[in-house]
Amino acid sequence: MPEPVHKYIPVLESVLKQLADRHEQLLALMLRQREALRLADHRSVSEYSRLENVLVQAIGDLEKRRQELVAQMTRAIDPSAPAPMRMRDLAERLPEPARGRLLVLREQLRERIAKVKEQSSVARRATEALLKHMQGLVHTLGNAGRAAGYAPANQPQPKNTAPMGTLRVTA
Repeated sequence: MPEPVHKYIPVLESVLKQLADRHEQLLALMLRQREALRLADHRSVSEYSRLENVLVQAIGDLEKRRQELVAQMTRAIDPSAPAPMRMRDLAERLPEPARGRLLVLREQLRERIAKVKEQSSVARRATEALLKHMQGLVHTLGNAGRAAGYAPANQPQPKNTAPMGTLRVTA
């Protein structure tokens, strides 16, 4: 095993731990954001969205660093490699105990990424349902307003309708 590879191992382990931590933070934030959305707390939703963007940027930066480390380690192990090795393949080429630690960290990260993807999918579906509901409300209110004699200034009022002074809509 070439000596330069050993110097990258603790750095790669640190980056993998940080990535797993950031994904765990992102998951917790997404759950809080979903609750704020459920409660229609627009201020919290906005703040959580801002924090989510910060975390996603940090994850992106860490992922770039991980890729750089894997590429450097690949070159140290196999200078003729046409491309960086996959994490699993790289770890398999390392001696114990580094091999075991990297494989465990890799699996922990993969599990957290899967949870974030799942939560992201749930949030997307909930947002789409909320948007569809809001569009339906706007459409219903628009139809009710037109039927009651309310119409934009540039549109004629529907025939056979009496103008109304109030409009009562209940859910």
